Amino acid sequence: MKKSLDQFVNDYIETWNTTNPDLRKELIEKVYSTSAEFYANEPGDNAVKHFGQEAILKNITQVNERLVIENKLVTECSSYSENHDTLKVAWQMKTSNGDIVIKGMNFLQLENSGKIFRDYIFIS
Repeated sequence: MKKSLDQFVNDYIETWNTTNPDLRKELIEKVYSTSAEFYANEPGDNAVKHFGQEAILKNITQVNERLVIENKLVTECSSYSENHDTLKVAWQMKTSNGDIVIKGMNFLQLENSGKIFRDYIFIS
């Protein structure tokens, strides 16, 4: 189970990292259920809710264009833990010289199929 969980977390992080739109779509279809929900409430921003793979794909693509393509940041998983049907994935975004500029974590609720049906992001 640990190896498959490692792969799942790697695939999840790669949805945010990859600059290949076809791979991003493939990974989103792999890790998110078709009716998945995404919630964000960042300090200084309005609360965000996205419903379904297409809306989540659009959001991740916008974040990717701004932070990965334009600002050359890379997201790395710093740790994760599992509690029944929920994963806590801690991550950090780094510059090309290794400086950490953003830290956060996501709580991922999984359905019986093992795909994400709720994704809550917390940015510190």
